[in-house]
Amino acid sequence: MHFEILVEGQAELTTLSIIMNQILGDYGQDHTWRIHKHRGIGRIPLDPAANPNKHDPTLLHNLPSRLRAYGDEGRDDVVVVVLVDLDARLDCKAFKSDLVSLLSYCQQKPKVLFRIAIEELEAWFFGDQKATKLAYPAFRQQVLDDYVQDSQCGTWEKLADAIYPGGLRALGQHGKRSVRILEQKRIWAKEICRYFDVQINQSPSFKAFRDGLLKMATT
Repeated sequence: MHFEILVEGQAELTTLSIIMNQILGDYGQDHTWRIHKHRGIGRIPLDPAANPNKHDPTLLHNLPSRLRAYGDEGRDDVVVVVLVDLDARLDCKAFKSDLVSLLSYCQQKPKVLFRIAIEELEAWFFGDQKATKLAYPAFRQQVLDDYVQDSQCGTWEKLADAIYPGGLRALGQHGKRSVRILEQKRIWAKEICRYFDVQINQSPSFKAFRDGLLKMATT
């Protein structure tokens, strides 16, 4: 099976580039994949049937047209994987329903796996405490003790407090804060995923992603 994986940005691309072979085996042995990063999550367009604005590179804005294009290819050996963050949305089921509804705009529906990281991808790093501590031995244990797995609590901010020198406040003191944060998220993904173990991860949203891939790989 071949997997076309759509993600929000560089941190997700870095993460999946490192851990996909743990889930599906060595690339090209039984399965292949390609990961497409976007510039943020964006919003589902008001008219999903319309052509996307070429000046909007966000994932959700382009998702309806991407799904239509994959469907038109008519390939049974391709699975489209859409990975997004829940962020501050209060209803995960409603958000997923909104995503699934986009398939109704496809003349031919592709095989699709929609998965949502709760609250953010960084929850997956909290889900593998051993990997995070190996990557950052100075990990602040109190932050871990206070964290509730896959809760909506400002997840990346808590990770910053746990592993970044000086915590979130120090990270925010640098110039071009948003650029700095995105770069740090990429670095955290690279360092932690070196030790990642997909079999022991305790994040429910990661398990749903992992198990969903494995199920689609056998269909």
